[in-house]
Amino acid sequence: MITIDKLMVQYSDGKQVIHEISCQIKDGETLGIIGANGAGKSTLLKSLVGILLPARGSIKIHEEEVNQKNLRKIREMVGVVFQNSDDQLFMSNVYDDIAFGPRNLCMDEEIIRQKIDHLLHTLGIEHLEKCHSNRISGGEKKIIAIATALIMEPSVILFDEPSSFLDPRMRRRLINLLKELRITKIIATHDLDLALDLCDRVILLKDGNIEAEGPANEILTKKALLEEAGLELPLCFQSRGFNMEI
Repeated sequence: MITIDKLMVQYSDGKQVIHEISCQIKDGETLGIIGANGAGKSTLLKSLVGILLPARGSIKIHEEEVNQKNLRKIREMVGVVFQNSDDQLFMSNVYDDIAFGPRNLCMDEEIIRQKIDHLLHTLGIEHLEKCHSNRISGGEKKIIAIATALIMEPSVILFDEPSSFLDPRMRRRLINLLKELRITKIIATHDLDLALDLCDRVILLKDGNIEAEGPANEILTKKALLEEAGLELPLCFQSRGFNMEI
């Protein structure tokens, strides 16, 4: 269980970005965080992993509070997949990128080998093991970035705009992969069709506040609500010409 209680987050210049929001995220839930640019989506993700700490209020992950003292524990429980995979992949080849986290924990190299072999097979990317991360496609980089999070066996993974830079085939592959992950997933995204496909529930942010929250298939059909927050209906509804609730 993740509990966010009256959370306020501000940047070092004093600008307040998140305004006393509260919510709970159940174990195993897939939650979408949606909103226009500047709504606070990425800031909220950074707060959940302790990159930005609360100015007021609290975040608890499995009863552990996100604070300076607990950062190591929090980052053992929470994995992150950044919007730009190049921010996450910096070693000489794919194997070393995936091995980076376990090696930092001084894990036995043979155990690392076994874990990576299993991951590569599960994700269907054995052929990428010796490739340089700069020489593979954007979609392949995204899958490798997910592998760098999964190797640490987190109970929660945060995804920041996971479908960005992906062509339709790789986007569908990503969606199918995320559906198979049986852990808590929090997905910040502009891709409302992806949110509809993956998420049990969504939180709609506007100007750092929770504008609405509820089942994805309810919130994402409310045309007027989405437009008021600077968004549009998912494309699947637009293309079908559905008369959604206003």
